[in-house]
Amino acid sequence: MDNMLGLQSNKWHACCNRCSQQQKRLLNLITVRTHFKARNQPKFASLALFLTLLASSTPLSVAADDRGTVGLVVRQLFSEKEPNHRGVLAVMHVVEDSPAAKAGIHCSDFITAINGVPVPGREFSDILNKDLKGPVGGTVRLTIARFDGRKSEITLVRTPFPAHVNPASDPFGYVVPGSWSNDPRVPFPLPWAPTLPYYGFVDLFFSPNFDQTDSPEYHSYVIFMSLEGKHVLSAEQLQSDMLTWYRGLAVQRGGTYKFTPDLSKVSVTYKEDSAPSQTFGGTTTRAFSGTAITYDTHGKIITLNSEVRMISGCGTSNDTVFFFGMSLQPRNGDMWKQLDAIRDTVRCGR
Repeated sequence: MDNMLGLQSNKWHACCNRCSQQQKRLLNLITVRTHFKARNQPKFASLALFLTLLASSTPLSVAADDRGTVGLVVRQLFSEKEPNHRGVLAVMHVVEDSPAAKAGIHCSDFITAINGVPVPGREFSDILNKDLKGPVGGTVRLTIARFDGRKSEITLVRTPFPAHVNPASDPFGYVVPGSWSNDPRVPFPLPWAPTLPYYGFVDLFFSPNFDQTDSPEYHSYVIFMSLEGKHVLSAEQLQSDMLTWYRGLAVQRGGTYKFTPDLSKVSVTYKEDSAPSQTFGGTTTRAFSGTAITYDTHGKIITLNSEVRMISGCGTSNDTVFFFGMSLQPRNGDMWKQLDAIRDTVRCGR
């Protein structure tokens, strides 16, 4: 996502863990034009035509669903031959011990057809939603072409996604379903809000259908924030900090997606829950609720409902830990069952 929400572009040059340097350079050269022709795609620019398909036989511990994976990261290539310039898929990463790895697929392989249907000329979102996505146990038949000219057909069976678990060195722990995507950890100062006066880091995770405007999951995500030191933020301070966050994000999105945001339309409101705080992370927490009015990647104003939990002094550390649940859905919507399930995995100490 665009730096709040868009640092995955930084992984493009490093994600192909099995390619030679020559193969990496070639893949980067033949995909760079695809990136610039994808600005009208529904996902953030840095994620355009980029798909993470992890795999594991380990069941999810929270918010489990039946969505499966084959263990590939792929990128669609630019094609001069197709009117829409959509070419074959290049394999950029193969997850260890995944169905794809066990079948002998390697980084630098090309996928030319899926389930017998040629890939060139097809929109990436169509390939993703109709072919690659699917339930655990379902099959995906790939036609593979290699750099040496060999071709083969390989049938993969989708397995459950592995859960996201944060590093054991963190002062707190969490578990997020593997079907959710994430950006690399962002340290303070934040690129989109450098004036926020904190030290620490932010982890961001996005619902599987985060970019699909017709999905109940559209623009639903969670934020884990760890700040060095004990901070006792009031609702007013939280509101001020997140206004800085979302106005900075609006500017960044406007630059990426070629629209001019009216920052006077970006607003954030929070109030502290008056009821006794529930246990969060194994300790008593302060709770806040509110809304964030901001821009999506289409330049449209949206209103996100927000729930926040804050622990000042998590476990034996002096760190302050936050959980943010964000969604367009009302608080009683089904999406919040997933967000609450992720929230409830947080534990201070490890």
